[in-house]
Amino acid sequence: MNRKPIVAGYFYPSDKIELIEYLNSVIDYKPLYKPKAIIVPHAGYVYSGYIAAKAYSIIEPYDIYVVLGPNHTGLGEYISVFDGIYETPLGKIKPCESIINEITKSYLVKKDSLAHIKEHSIEVQLPFIQFTNKNNFCIVPIVVGTADWNILAEFGHLLSNALKSKNALIIVSSDFNHYEDQKTTIYKDNLAIEKILSLSENEFAYTIEKYDISMCGANIAYAALVASKDLGAKNAKLIEHKTSFDVNGQMDQTVGYASILIQ
Repeated sequence: MNRKPIVAGYFYPSDKIELIEYLNSVIDYKPLYKPKAIIVPHAGYVYSGYIAAKAYSIIEPYDIYVVLGPNHTGLGEYISVFDGIYETPLGKIKPCESIINEITKSYLVKKDSLAHIKEHSIEVQLPFIQFTNKNNFCIVPIVVGTADWNILAEFGHLLSNALKSKNALIIVSSDFNHYEDQKTTIYKDNLAIEKILSLSENEFAYTIEKYDISMCGANIAYAALVASKDLGAKNAKLIEHKTSFDVNGQMDQTVGYASILIQ
């Protein structure tokens, strides 16, 4: 089964040449880092593409990309992996069948296409991968709908076990605080970012709940912190942090965007 692009022409250019021109304009590829995971935004490229590009511009290529997206639609299983072909205007991307088969041995992860059909968070990351990696690679696209921290911790350990000794990157596709005024969004974003940079998944979860931070991918960021630490991550680095205000100049109803390396 092929999963066709659904937000090409809306979140990012649908024309291949136009998309390549855009990626050329935001990516100056100088691979300096080999992180275990990255956190990058998934809004329309006009808002956050350049922030995601800053992370993709400085990481080395990988054989395997585990792309985690939050479930915005409510469709499908709690943790849904797609084992078909993802398509973008830049071409088709094959699934990592061996990793997918391994993680779906667990009761936690189900092969499921329904959660992926209308979900944009994974799709918008793929052109960045295709543009910066000309080698043979595969993806493990996973949409996560659960917010149960215990289940997410178990999922993080499951991922790390599957990725040990592999040349793999975990991509957390997440925006930060949503639809509050600029001052509040910056404040709440900084609280969440501080806990991510400290590599404390439990303090991160506590902070998300205590301060009611509407980070759409808090669940996958938590799982990625667990997995990255299992895989040997020792620190994290903030690459860029902006809000929608920096693009549209509107002080109310802002959304936060950040790119972070966990290494």
